[in-house]
Amino acid sequence: MKKYCIVGAGSRGISMFGEDLVSHYRDVAQLTGICDVNPGRVAYATKRLGGEVRGFTDFDHMLDQVPCDVVIVTTKDATHDAYIIKAMRRGKEVITEKPMTTDAEKCRRILAAERETGQPLRVTFNYRYAPYKTEIKRLLGEGIVGEVHSVEFRWFLDTVHGADYFRRWHGQKRNSGGLLVHKATHHFDLINWWLDREPQEVVAMGSRQYYTPARKPGHGTRCSECQISQDCEFYLDLSAHSDLHALYQENEHYDHYYRDGCVFSEDIDIEDTMSALVRYPDNIQLTYALTAATSFEGWQVAFNGSLGRLEAFEPECFVPDGEVRRFSDRSASAHRRSVDWRAVTASSLKDPIEALSINFYPLFGGMKTFSVPHQRQGHGGGDRRLKDHLFRGVEDDPLGHAAGSRAGAMSILIGVAANQSMAEGRMVRIEDLLKG
Repeated sequence: MKKYCIVGAGSRGISMFGEDLVSHYRDVAQLTGICDVNPGRVAYATKRLGGEVRGFTDFDHMLDQVPCDVVIVTTKDATHDAYIIKAMRRGKEVITEKPMTTDAEKCRRILAAERETGQPLRVTFNYRYAPYKTEIKRLLGEGIVGEVHSVEFRWFLDTVHGADYFRRWHGQKRNSGGLLVHKATHHFDLINWWLDREPQEVVAMGSRQYYTPARKPGHGTRCSECQISQDCEFYLDLSAHSDLHALYQENEHYDHYYRDGCVFSEDIDIEDTMSALVRYPDNIQLTYALTAATSFEGWQVAFNGSLGRLEAFEPECFVPDGEVRRFSDRSASAHRRSVDWRAVTASSLKDPIEALSINFYPLFGGMKTFSVPHQRQGHGGGDRRLKDHLFRGVEDDPLGHAAGSRAGAMSILIGVAANQSMAEGRMVRIEDLLKG
């Protein structure tokens, strides 16, 4: 039975990994320790995970005190590299949340440490494991579109999920690399995986269009201390959310991390509107767009090839009940629902999604549709399959769901190259980011 330690006692570390390790996987895995720089969050985590899990505020001390085979890294993105490398040098296997890291130098250090220590690194790309996305991989692998010529990929974040990146630590690039790294690493990994190719060149543009200080004159630094909070569509009342209150608000005095930061803050330096053009081998072109303030949440992708066009579309969330302006209402499951926003009637907008379609249009006419049952579990059913793979293992992985450091690097380096392209106004080569 393998023994695991978690570093990073935020909601992701506790709910995605901690709770399942002490319950669903306790027959094959044991969680022995959890670490965080905030002692209040450590106390909250150990209480929630049960008395058998020890809590620590010092990472080295945790590894000295408890048995550990594998370290799971769920800290702030910009600190992933430090914990990954230290764990490897202590002889531990590592599982890290995406993104693997946030810039090229840290990426190179991680790859070097893995080579030097021989300790493997897994990156938790749960989207790969979702059945709908797996079916796209299978169809492309069978050659349904022939030679792939281009890919069109658009991702939409609504004013619940999208806004949340601007009120947290993600709003500074020094912490997250911006949404082209933190969020888009999921998307770029899917494209790399679907195409079974690594990116070569990137050019990008981006700007902060919606979450700007001028949109809310008189705003404060955080919702709980804002004079115009009752008139703001993004007002977050932490006291009304028991988990957020207990994990963050009650412990903010330790490290001054405020979970209810203003989404219009002057300190934010990430973009909310982004696009990139990526070149792959065989002159395959990817056009990518990400918007963090749209009316709905979901994504669209299309592959154009020598035999035709393959299209996929997954609507994730939409508020169909008229104008719901209050954030607490928009974010409630009763309003923000998994429905197809393209529906033409008000009644059909209320129907839950039962299946998702993938449409193939042969080059010279006709159409073929493939239907995949809609999965309502986390990340389209990907979370559970990923964790089964991580903690129970598999004998066969024909589609290559498991992602290592190379996949982690290729996904973040598209975003890193995009950030550099925006800053310097030029195309950036991926291989240049790996030099040294």
